[in-house]
Amino acid sequence: MATKAKISVKEAEAHYQSSKENYRIEGAESHLAYYREKYPEYYALLSQNV
Repeated sequence: MATKAKISVKEAEAHYQSSKENYRIEGAESHLAYYREKYPEYYALLSQNV
């Protein structure tokens, strides 16, 4: 059974910012929607700490 790694809010924020820098707009998809789908664990952590 795999254990889920704990991610700090600071790490999640840094990950979001670095992802945003590499994000290319495709159609009308926003970075937030892309991030929510691509990195659900990070997104969940950030959305709980806003």
